[in-house]
Amino acid sequence: MSLDLIRIKGLRCLAEVELELSQGRNYVYGPNGAGKTSILEGMFILGRGRSFRTRQVRKLVRRGDDGFTVYGEIAVAGRRHRLGVGYLNGRLDKRIDGEAARSTAALVELLPVHVIDPGVHDLIQGGPSERRRFLDWGVFHVEPSYLEGWKRYRRELSQRNAALKHGARAEIQTWTKGLAQAGELVHVHREAYVARLGQALTKYGHTLLERPLTVDYLPGWRSGWTLAEALGASAGRDTTTGTTDVGPHRADLVVRLDGTRVAEEASRGQQKLAAAALVLAQAELRADARGARDLLLVDDPAAELDGQALRRLLTALDDVPAQLVLTALDRGQLRPSPGFPVFHVEHGRVQAV
Repeated sequence: MSLDLIRIKGLRCLAEVELELSQGRNYVYGPNGAGKTSILEGMFILGRGRSFRTRQVRKLVRRGDDGFTVYGEIAVAGRRHRLGVGYLNGRLDKRIDGEAARSTAALVELLPVHVIDPGVHDLIQGGPSERRRFLDWGVFHVEPSYLEGWKRYRRELSQRNAALKHGARAEIQTWTKGLAQAGELVHVHREAYVARLGQALTKYGHTLLERPLTVDYLPGWRSGWTLAEALGASAGRDTTTGTTDVGPHRADLVVRLDGTRVAEEASRGQQKLAAAALVLAQAELRADARGARDLLLVDDPAAELDGQALRRLLTALDDVPAQLVLTALDRGQLRPSPGFPVFHVEHGRVQAV
C-alpha cells in the first residue's frame, strides 16, 4: 500500500495544498504553526475517518470556510483507489472510488495509518481506554474476524447493562451467558496478538531505549478465572451498581522497562520512546501478517528528545516496513535521504524543494 497523492482543502490553516508522495520516505519541515501537523492530520483522517488531535470535527475547519475535504490516491496490490473524506453542514462524508464508504473500517482496510506525535506518550501515561483502542486496532488488522466478534461483545455488554439497570433478572442471566462467550473470543484474539506484539517490541526497545522493554496484557478480570466465573463472582456488585464490572472492556496493557512500569518511573522522553516502540512494533506486525506496508506519520520527532535519543528514533525508523512521512521545524533534524521528496511548509502553503 502507498499513498501517492493527497489534496487537502480548508483543514486547519491549509487553504489548499497538494503533495505527491514517495512510497518510501517523505519529509516536511517548517516553523511552528505553518501547517505541518495539519498535513499529517489530513492523511490520518483519510485512513481513519477522524483526527488524532481532536474528537471535535468542527474544530478542523479553516476559519472562514464552511467545511473541509481530504482527497487521496492510493495503490493497493497493483490497483489504484480514490479516497475522500469531507465535512460540510455538520456531516462527515466518506467515499471510496466515488461511492459512499460502507463504514470507517472500509477506509482503514485500504489505508492503514499509524502516528507518532508529541502526544504519543498518552499510550503510556493515559487511561486504559487509550491502550484498548491501540490494541483493538492492531488485532483488527491481523485477524479479520475480530471486528465482528468485538461488535458482538459490545452489543451483549450494552444489553446486559440495560438489564442490570432495570433489575430484569431473567434478561441478566441471558445476556451474561452471551457476554461470557463473546468476551472469551475477544480475549483469545487479544492475548495472541499481545504475545506477538511483545516479540517485536523487544527489538524496538533495545534500539530506542537500549534496555529490555516488555508488555503485559491484563484481560479485565481475575487471572486464572474464566470470564463466566468472574461475571458470577461480580454479580452482586454489578446488580448494585447497574453496570458490568469485569470483562474485556476493562482490559489494559502494562509496559515495563527493565521490569519497572514505564508510566510510574520513566522520564517523559523515555515514555515517548516506549510509546513509539509500541507503534513501530504494531506496524511491523501488520506488515508481517498481511504482507503490506502501512503509512506511518512521525510528527516533530525531536520534541522532548535529546540528540542521542532522536538519533536512535531515526535509526529505528530505518527498519520499519512502512511508507514514512516525517515533519520537523528544521530540515537538518530530519536527515533527508537522497532521492526522496522534501517539502517546505509556511503560512499553510507547501512547496517541494
